[in-house]
Amino acid sequence: MTPDLHMHTTASDGVLSPSELVSFAASRGVTIMAITDHDTLDGADSLRGMDMPIPVITGVELSMADMNGLHLLGYGRTEAPELRRVVRELAEKRLTRAERMVEKLCVMGFALDYEEIRARCQGSVGRPHIARMMVEKGYVRSTEAAFDKYIGNDGPAYVPNERLTMAEALPLLLRNGFVPVLAHPAELNKDDVTTHALIDAWQKQGLMGVEVYHPSQQKRSYARLDAFVRRAGLLVTGGSDYHCDDNRHGQPGSTARYWRDAEADVEALLAAISANAQ
Repeated sequence: MTPDLHMHTTASDGVLSPSELVSFAASRGVTIMAITDHDTLDGADSLRGMDMPIPVITGVELSMADMNGLHLLGYGRTEAPELRRVVRELAEKRLTRAERMVEKLCVMGFALDYEEIRARCQGSVGRPHIARMMVEKGYVRSTEAAFDKYIGNDGPAYVPNERLTMAEALPLLLRNGFVPVLAHPAELNKDDVTTHALIDAWQKQGLMGVEVYHPSQQKRSYARLDAFVRRAGLLVTGGSDYHCDDNRHGQPGSTARYWRDAEADVEALLAAISANAQ
């Protein structure tokens, strides 16, 4: 089995439509995947009733207010009206945030048109959209440079987003039948002891899994995090976090080769999704 449980489409800040992404993932050898767009379920919803080459799990990625780099993935198969209402509100706030960042960049001398950027997006406008336009205009050499110099969390054009806290998001996902999984814990930039303590605290609030097999974890050791997560009785997941063909994220299926118990772990996640949907 070659799973990829963390991928983005044009419904948020990816470059491929949902159907294009599924086809691309399948062509790269992925055998089961999840669409986890930022603050929207629209990408996965658009595939309902369509014949897909591989199974697609409905997911969402939420950015948390508690600390930089903290994101929460949710996986489910219910209608979840409350969750959908909340993510729609968050997506609208992302638009306002993106517009403010473009305004800051314009003041800095970069001739960017927010409406032009938005017109190219099928979903919510995110920082990757702005970064790609900066590359296209010749202002930076790469999207990585745009983040590093201007729109990253410490950049001069950065604008904080309005977000939920873990204390709000965990019960929201659970009562709407979704399985909450901590995304890419390496991006919290904490040592192992602190990361483990945080996971333990969030598990007490309802966290059900941890995304162990993410590209950012490779330099910090998949094995240590995997062992800790299993000892804690949490679900183990993984994914490339694919957005586009840049160097900030992985390619479809890229972390599966490190994921030794992928088949059993995916089956456990699917069982949890089914149980939560009851």
